[in-house]
Amino acid sequence: MPARTLRVLYDDSLAENPAGSGTVARGLLAALQRQDGLDIVVSEFGRPSVASIDVARKTPARRLLNAVAHLRYFGLELPARARQAGCDVIFSPSSLGPLRGTTPAVITIHDLSPLRYASTFDLVNRTYLQGMLRWQLQRSAAISTGTQAVRGELLERFRRLRPDRVYVVPDAPDPALLGATPTAVAGIDGEFFLMVGTIEPRKNHVTAIRAFAAYLERQPEPNLSLVIAGSPGWRYQPVLDAIRSLGLESRVLRLGRVEAGRLHWLYRHARALLFPSLYEGFGIPPLEAFALACPVIASRIAAVVEVAGETTATLVDPDDVPGWARAIEAAASSPPDPERIARARERARRYTWEASAHTLRDALLAAT
Repeated sequence: MPARTLRVLYDDSLAENPAGSGTVARGLLAALQRQDGLDIVVSEFGRPSVASIDVARKTPARRLLNAVAHLRYFGLELPARARQAGCDVIFSPSSLGPLRGTTPAVITIHDLSPLRYASTFDLVNRTYLQGMLRWQLQRSAAISTGTQAVRGELLERFRRLRPDRVYVVPDAPDPALLGATPTAVAGIDGEFFLMVGTIEPRKNHVTAIRAFAAYLERQPEPNLSLVIAGSPGWRYQPVLDAIRSLGLESRVLRLGRVEAGRLHWLYRHARALLFPSLYEGFGIPPLEAFALACPVIASRIAAVVEVAGETTATLVDPDDVPGWARAIEAAASSPPDPERIARARERARRYTWEASAHTLRDALLAAT
């Protein structure tokens, strides 16, 4: 007798989010829809607020209305849709899961930054995210994380969590990015280093900018620039101040959100990706750089070491500005090592949404 098909309500609200959470939402949904034994019903928040993470451009009134709508969706609409569709389980590719209802829920904890780096959030976001995180950990039937590093943090901080409830479901490169036709970016005439990610304090853009400035003091290359691809997020004024105070206005190009073809081209032509994050739950950009033969200079932090490895990326402590300057100098002065590039591409191939969806399927089954 064939196994019963599991009916899953998938919250796809973050699919349009320009950060890594949008990549995860899209990647897992497409892969789950190809898994045997699953019937996926898609639900979404249905408001444009998730498509922009530029907090400075959102008025307090707008943010309050969005918060009320969020609470209504997760408290009433999401559990009601699961019940009406006859779903066995709800899956959220974020920590924002249903607040009530009897349908079992599985949530995703990308990282613990609202707790570990609370000062990098404004008061409203911090309070909301911390409250949702704690509530969802209490009521969720199972939890997925991207790395063993975050799983270990969860079990250490929340001692009542059962280890068999916490599954590691790794992220993977964005298929749309890898398959996109490269499109040249206007305004880039010479060689450049690349940064990819939301502009917010945890991504530590200021360290990379200071290191870039320190390198240029020693090696004033006229055609070398730093390209920042990523949406403005929150508390990014120190990044703008650093660019101005170091006299780098003509050397640092901020592109904002970049579509797949242009980002593909940037990875292919950059001297290296700079990824100086203070803290990550996974770190998709280094894997995307690996897949597209772009050298990587990244922070020596737990999740990045786990994902990127010790022999495929140059790892530097996130606060070591002289160390970052030396790594930039090494990447600028010599061509990439073909053997390291080959190892990096092979490492990127280990991470697929299909494999992650298979593991997630086990978590969804266990939750029911």
